[in-house]
Amino acid sequence: MKLYEKLASEIEEQIARGVFRAGERLPSIRQMSQHHELSITTVVHAYLLLESRGLIESHPQSGYFVRESP
Repeated sequence: MKLYEKLASEIEEQIARGVFRAGERLPSIRQMSQHHELSITTVVHAYLLLESRGLIESHPQSGYFVRESP
């Protein structure tokens, strides 16, 4: 499993547990990168993977947010 997949799985689990709730802003890419000691590119890939799974969404100039449940 690649690093970005591991990070995406960890975030997905946190969303499922309610650590990050619907509508809540996720930590910035830079904050996540520093906290997990990963490259910015790795975090971007993880966020894009979660976005493709429909779990989070990007708000331009605002960051990434947990999507509301359909």
